[in-house]
Amino acid sequence: MKFVGRVMRSAILKTVYTYLSEMKSLISLLSVTIIVVQFAAAQSVSKRLSLNESLELALANNNQIKKNKLDRQALERKVKEARSGALPDVNMGVNFDWYPLLPTQILPGEPFGRGRDTYFPVQFGQPFQLSGIMTVEYPLLNEAARRQSPALDVTRGISDLMLVRSREEVIFNTATVYYQALQTEQLLRAVNANIDKLDALRGMAELQLANGFAIPTDVKRIRVARTNLETQRQNLLAAIGGLRQTLQFYCGIPYEEPLDLVNDSEQPAADSLRWLGIRLEEETITEYRLLANQMELTRIQRRAAHAESFPTVHLYGAAAAQSFQPDVNFFSPDREWYGMAAAGVKLKMPLLDGFRVHNKAMGLRIEEQKLDEDRRQLAAGKRLEYSVARTQLVNALQALRTQSDNVALAQEITDKLLLQYKEGVASLTDLLNAQTALSEAVTNYWQQAFGYKLSVLKLLKGAGKLEELLND
Repeated sequence: MKFVGRVMRSAILKTVYTYLSEMKSLISLLSVTIIVVQFAAAQSVSKRLSLNESLELALANNNQIKKNKLDRQALERKVKEARSGALPDVNMGVNFDWYPLLPTQILPGEPFGRGRDTYFPVQFGQPFQLSGIMTVEYPLLNEAARRQSPALDVTRGISDLMLVRSREEVIFNTATVYYQALQTEQLLRAVNANIDKLDALRGMAELQLANGFAIPTDVKRIRVARTNLETQRQNLLAAIGGLRQTLQFYCGIPYEEPLDLVNDSEQPAADSLRWLGIRLEEETITEYRLLANQMELTRIQRRAAHAESFPTVHLYGAAAAQSFQPDVNFFSPDREWYGMAAAGVKLKMPLLDGFRVHNKAMGLRIEEQKLDEDRRQLAAGKRLEYSVARTQLVNALQALRTQSDNVALAQEITDKLLLQYKEGVASLTDLLNAQTALSEAVTNYWQQAFGYKLSVLKLLKGAGKLEELLND
């Protein structure tokens, strides 16, 4: 009996152990499953992206803007480098010379008790010479450098305007792609809605065909119309994919991260009065200000070139110490050092330079005239660009209102024909034509809606006020 009891206890313990092991495996499997489901749910969450957010991301991610900021830092270093020319220039040097053969000088013999008109050779110095010298030079008068100093601030202004221009280009390109993506997505929604309507219509047509109230050709015609819409849908999906990837590239968003673009175009023309009030101010346009600064810089360089023919004055000073030895041991106790010091003024006055300064100044004068022509051409081009953009905006606004009424009318006609088709009064041909007209009306409406948005962009670009989109 004891043996039987031990066997039964062993069997029971083995069963319990097996059960616990299976439960542990099941719990582990459930934990892994939960983690996988949570990870997949996290991956499927789309990133909502508004226009302002996309613009901020694009401005922070753009390589050209980063390079402009680095150029600005490099410019500050160059400014400090240029200003160092007005500070004292201090140099120190050490020379060690060995003369295997000392130089020989010819001296007259008469002072040394020799005959008249006699000469004898003499060697001076020692084979080993060690000298150290320190020089200081300070520009006291340099008219060309003084006239060139205002160019530093002008160059800073040009660098800042280059950064502003890069920002405007990023804003325009990013906003254009954003609106094009929204437009294509809205067209896709309209195509999907039309496909759903055709599916419902095909169901009714098949039911009527089964009851003998329709012919097989009606069903086939609906199928053809649906196939055309499906082809259009595939093309729109491909276009949306390309536009989304372009926007992700601009914003620095990984391509595998899904996006959900915020569509604020329920009333696209609600802000029309604000944009119609934009006025052109040529002096505030970035390109115009760039040319103006470049003209000012060229004018400063021309005045500085004229000053290159003026005299320059420098203060200088020098101090030196020398030692002469018959051998290389300059640290012997009996060594001797001989000092030297000097100070003075250097005056340099150009007398003849082959008209180099004159030709340089005239060349800069021609560059200044070319920039002035570019500025006038830019002003005329900006006036034309603004005028065309404003005309396009007005036309887009009128076309948007017209298409809105057209969609309402096409929807009303389609609803009536659908009801008449159900009652057997209207033909399938009339209903399909109405559906096609409604689809075209909806497509034209959304094209005009986002065409209006793109017209606003062009107007802001022409007026040089793209930064206002960040405050929208």
